[in-house]
Order: sequence, then structure tokens, then C-alpha cells
Amino acid sequence: MQEQLNRIGIGTGGAPVPVLFFACAAHFMHHVLVSLYLTLVITLVVEWERDYSELIALWTLGSLMIGAGAPAAGWLADRWGEARVMVLLFFGLGLASVACGLAGTPAGMNMALTLLGVFGALYHPVGNAWVVRHARERGKAVALAGIFGSFGVAAGPVIAGVLNDAIDWRWAFILPGLVTIAFGAGLIGMRILGHVPDRHADAHPSHEETGTARDRRNVLVILGVTMTLTLIAVTAFVTALPKLVATLDLTSREGLTSIGLITGAIYLAAAGAQFVGGHYADRGAARRTYLVSFALLAACLAASVVTGNWLLLPLAVLIMFLFETIAPIETIFVARYAPAGRRGLFFGMRYAITVVGGPVGVWLVSALFDPARGFTDLLVVLAGMAVLTGGIGLLLPPDRPLAPQAR
Repeated sequence: MQEQLNRIGIGTGGAPVPVLFFACAAHFMHHVLVSLYLTLVITLVVEWERDYSELIALWTLGSLMIGAGAPAAGWLADRWGEARVMVLLFFGLGLASVACGLAGTPAGMNMALTLLGVFGALYHPVGNAWVVRHARERGKAVALAGIFGSFGVAAGPVIAGVLNDAIDWRWAFILPGLVTIAFGAGLIGMRILGHVPDRHADAHPSHEETGTARDRRNVLVILGVTMTLTLIAVTAFVTALPKLVATLDLTSREGLTSIGLITGAIYLAAAGAQFVGGHYADRGAARRTYLVSFALLAACLAASVVTGNWLLLPLAVLIMFLFETIAPIETIFVARYAPAGRRGLFFGMRYAITVVGGPVGVWLVSALFDPARGFTDLLVVLAGMAVLTGGIGLLLPPDRPLAPQAR
């Protein structure tokens, strides 16, 4: 069964199960916790009697910190060990989410969300470097950890909506925070038992490109531009999606449960795309898959401008599917061209682009949403960005077959 799954790109990629378990758990909880506010803000608009545009902007600084702290997180992991930083991630994220649940004013929520962003900076540079260091087939391993992040994105609106309606918005922050802290305690226990050791060199032969330092630098600069534009687009779309679903008026039920379930279903339906990107990256077709994804993304976003009501839902699934396909390919590009000894730092620099991308994406939603026109202007801008990003991606080096990997 596992061999059949491996043939279609699904598997551990040779990484140890305990490492992948906690990497997957961290990625899942990271995306759950940083997405809770995007749904719960709909309740806070009523609870605190503030405008949506004002309250959604409270997440701007938190999203900024996710990027601002990433290089430091990667640098720390290169020197202190990824496993130790992962423990810090679980406890920091959990406590920050609890703080969000205890906030009593917009100012307090702003502080708690900023703290959430600070610890949210840890996962992507550290977790990806951790998985890549242990994996033989990096595309598979990165995709497996990545799909749990997609599950977290899907589960976040559902968890937020259900807990908000069943208890209240405060517990919708607090309970997931406590679960995250429990994972941190579990990782400490596994390290004490010796099941999650630190590794200071790659477990399997290198996948790095052999070009000159200048060639690597040029590729990383091109990737920096394409990844920044992609991050702006995906941040804007994910931020807007719960409100977009709400404006479609697809359900007569009050509360956030229905909105959360529909939004979560969209994310979940697209989650398997991580394996598509990872599969083709392992087979030397990363650039081709990357460029085709942007072409299709532009078409889907353009179509969504002229599509109304329930017909927008399958388009939203396709849009998220394409964003998810792109994500593991970008991770593999960075792992391939970054020096192994400084991979955490380079992953951190990759996610430092959220300093620009995260806040700009949130700002686009706030600036382009119109009560009469909805998100029409936003979708037009995102379609144009997909065309531009694909055009810049043409500058990446052609695909080359990867060398056979030792098993």
C-alpha cells in the first residue's frame, strides 16, 4: 500500500515518523491559530460595535511579525537545533492564542495578535528546514507536512465557528491554544526519550544545485520576487474568503458555524494539491508545474470576477488548489539553491517576505472591499498579479532531471 502511495507522490519521503508527526502537528496548529481571528472578527464586529475594516486591520502587525521574525528563527535553528526551536514554537503559539481569548479591547487584541505573529514566525523557516534535513525525497516529505498546514487552514474557520457558536469567541481562541501547548509538552517528552534527536547534517545525499554562487544568487533573487507576489495574493484571498462566503448568502442560519464549515470545506478540498506540487518537484518538473499553476490561477481569478452566488465556490476551490500546488515547489526551490549549512537562515529570509506580503495582503482586503461591489476589485487585482508572477517565473532556469537518490 505504501509503495503504491509513493508512486503517486504520497509518503514520508524517508523522514523519521516522530519528526514528521511533530512537524505536521506544528504546521496544523500554526495555521489553525493564525486563521482563527479571520473568522472570529465577524463576531467581534457586533461584540465591540466596530467596523469590519477597522478590526481586520488589527491583524496587520501580527502578520508583519510572522515575516519579521523569520530570519532570526532560521538563524537560531541553524545554531541551536530545529527540535529545540519547535518546542518554543508550540508553547509560544499556544500562550499567544490564550492571550487573544483574554483580550477585552481592540488594543488588547492587537497586542495578543502581535504576539501570535512573533511565535508564528517560527514554523516555516524552522519546520521546513527540520523536514528537509531528514528527508530522502524532499518533495514527498515537504508535501506531507504542508498538507497538514492546509488541513489547519481548513480547520481554523470550522473550529472558530463551532466554538464561537457553542461557547463563545474567547474559548474559540483559548481551547486550541491549550492543545498547542500540550503538543509542546509531548515533544519535550519525546526528546527526553531520545526519539527526536538533533541532526547537524543532512540524513541523505544532497539535492543542491551545482551552479556558481552567482547563479544561485540570481535564482534566489527571482524567487524572492515571485514568492513575494504570491504571498501577497494568497494572504489577500485567505483573509477575504470568510467574508466572501458570508456575502454569498448561501445559508439562512445565523452564526459563524455555516460560514466556517463552507470556508473550511474549500480549504480541505484543495489540500491534496500539496502532493501534486511535491510529486512533480521530485521528478524534475518544478519549473513547468510552477508556471502552469500561475497561468491557471490567473484564469480562475478572472472568471471569479464575473461569477456570482454558489458558482463562486468551485472556483474558490480551484484557486486554493493552485496556491497549494505552488507552495511545496517554492520550498524545494529554496532547499535546492540555499547552502545546506545556512538553510534555516535562507528559509527564514524566504518567509521574511511576509513583512511585505502579509500586511499588503491584509491591506488590499481592507482597501478594496466595497459594501456595494464586494470583492470584485480585489479579484481583478489578484488576477493581474498572477499574470505578472508567472511572467517573472519564466526567468527561472529550465527544469533538469534530478539524479537518482540513494535509499
